[in-house]
Amino acid sequence: MQKKLLQASWIAGLLLFVLLIYKIGIGRILDNIQKLTWQHFAILISLRCGFWIMRTFNWMIVYRQYNRQGSFLNLFWARLAGHAISYLTPTSHLGGEAIRALSVNSPDRKKNLASVIVDKTMEVLVMILFTILGVIIAFLRTPLSEVYKIPFLALTLAAVFFMLFILNKQKQGFLLWLLKLLKKLKLYFPFIEKNREKIMETDKYISDFYAKHSKVFPVVLLLYAIMILFWTVEIHFTLKFIGVDGLAYLDSFLIVALGSLAFILPLFPGSLGTYEATYVAIFALFGLGTDAGISLTLIRRIIAVFWAGVGLLTMLGKKDRFKT
Repeated sequence: MQKKLLQASWIAGLLLFVLLIYKIGIGRILDNIQKLTWQHFAILISLRCGFWIMRTFNWMIVYRQYNRQGSFLNLFWARLAGHAISYLTPTSHLGGEAIRALSVNSPDRKKNLASVIVDKTMEVLVMILFTILGVIIAFLRTPLSEVYKIPFLALTLAAVFFMLFILNKQKQGFLLWLLKLLKKLKLYFPFIEKNREKIMETDKYISDFYAKHSKVFPVVLLLYAIMILFWTVEIHFTLKFIGVDGLAYLDSFLIVALGSLAFILPLFPGSLGTYEATYVAIFALFGLGTDAGISLTLIRRIIAVFWAGVGLLTMLGKKDRFKT
């Protein structure tokens, strides 16, 4: 049943993706992408490298609350390995975050996984906060029709309640709650049952972070906020490179903030289709051209695949770490 649902979601996402390409026109999209030079790509690849460095540094702060010996370089490669699995396989973010924890050169996988869960929670929390700010600015800055207002408000509120719920559960025992939920849904996974005690211990490590390292929490939130502003610079450069004129930095910020909804609430694996549809809607909203919106997403996917390839290369020498 789960396999069929996954296959159906891939097909639905792919159909949505193809439909958007067809409606906008492949010719217009290629015209935009062809404006990029090799120098432009080098700049964008470098900016994305900076993005990964910032994400790794933020995670390192959390990780070192559990293990003082964690090296930045090891965590950086683990980050890219997780990205590769999340992006190139039908596991959404779950498989990638598990690989990230397994890729760390530390024998205590429970602490590794706890650090990953806490780090991911704070990253998504900041994304939601920026999305709310983006929605508020968009409402004040642009006369929006109900066609745009209702979906943006509904998705934002859903994301807020979901994240507050998850944050509260982590303080009380997130994995324990998840195990109980799976049992109620009558979903049985042999691996989970086999490692129930380890999962419970990991749960304790997650709760302990909020109880014992509360001062670290706002620091990491601030660093993730800075990371999103850096991400905005990356988007701004990309749009300038493909010839989007009259673009203010605030426009790029709103694109990042509102576009984050495609990642916070993914409907299909890899956000295929939903990622493109979200950006097309945002670009139509701001009158920037739907062809520019989908061109941006395709360029972003090319760069993401490049870094996923780097992540896969790092995994080749660490096959033994993924044995359970």
